[in-house]
Amino acid sequence: MLGLDVQYIQDAEEFRQTTGPRLSYSTDRFANAFHIPCSGACDALPPGDPEVTAKDGRPAMFLVQGEEDLFAGIFYLLSLTDELRGVERDEHGRIPSSAMFSVRKGFADRPWVDERVMELGRLLEATWPGEVECAVRYHNTVTVDMDNILRYAGRPLARAIGAGLKDLLRGEWTAVAERWRVRRRTRRDPFERAVDVVSDQHDKFNRVIFFFLMRGGTRHDHAADHTHPTTRDLIQRAATVGEVGIHPSYGSRDDHDMMEEQRVALQRIVGRPVVSTRQHFLRWELPRTLGAIERMPGYHHDHTLGFTDRAGFRVGTCTPFPWYDLGREKETRLMLHPFAVMDSALIEKQGMGADAVERTMHVMSDLVRAVNGQFVSVWHDRYLSGHREFAPWPKVFERVMNHARP
Repeated sequence: MLGLDVQYIQDAEEFRQTTGPRLSYSTDRFANAFHIPCSGACDALPPGDPEVTAKDGRPAMFLVQGEEDLFAGIFYLLSLTDELRGVERDEHGRIPSSAMFSVRKGFADRPWVDERVMELGRLLEATWPGEVECAVRYHNTVTVDMDNILRYAGRPLARAIGAGLKDLLRGEWTAVAERWRVRRRTRRDPFERAVDVVSDQHDKFNRVIFFFLMRGGTRHDHAADHTHPTTRDLIQRAATVGEVGIHPSYGSRDDHDMMEEQRVALQRIVGRPVVSTRQHFLRWELPRTLGAIERMPGYHHDHTLGFTDRAGFRVGTCTPFPWYDLGREKETRLMLHPFAVMDSALIEKQGMGADAVERTMHVMSDLVRAVNGQFVSVWHDRYLSGHREFAPWPKVFERVMNHARP
């Protein structure tokens, strides 16, 4: 996280004989070395919640004679121990945020890991001026969940007729006319605008990923048919604006063959490997879901780590990190990319209006900028379209990008 090259030495005598900047993680102190006390928790994590103590106005874990075993605290959070142990579930099989250790103990309110690591970096630089230089930069990453892809096009005829009848019963004549103009291809589908809105702000972020939902046959899979020409054209256009990742369908959490089949189908459309995923509804079951993704050739990045009902840092960090499989005691090649805020969490779960959403996102990007982290936000195609009931949100996106730009 500090951008430092590190050499690991296990032998105490060899460590004593080294020169230059040194950090000891040990039960013993060494002369002329920066010391972090070892509590032993990395080797044997506590069976329940670790004891949390307020230290210097913030939560701290694994104290050894009043000093903090920082590495054990970081490992406890980033190893997803709490996710693995969680038993409470909502209707979608997810751990409610209110049940999570990071939320209950205050670690999710700020990028706690990054703040502590940045503080460590400053202490190392002060101890060895000119010899230790931490090199990290703030990044703004936009991710868009293309849950619908299109509003009217790419839908079965029976569904279009049913939706049209509902519009008629509500007296929404404009919507009825619009739907059939789009289906006759005399008018552009309004949700296509989401890609344009993002493209127009391309100079304000470092990276953008469009996660396309693949249809899975449940009432939670809203996406247009990916074989429809308009859908394929939009996916290919998004690939010229940024990266394309997969948003595997709702049931793919439990059917990993389905997940891979859907990725292969998406790869055929974009004409290049799809290496990033985000689970639909943020549904995963650990370690099964991550284990399955990690075993699939070509997957390198998972972007599921975040909250569906609030802003915050689910495991206390805004920096991507490799998934550590506790069951196998192995660091894997699968990188986890935590996001800090999602539009639908603020709008639909917390009931925020445009101004409150904008303020919240500004606060989150400021917290990330302060630690030179990666501000990752999640947006949805329906909001970015600005169509009808979603009219305010393209301008909110633009203002958030102006504030969060690198």
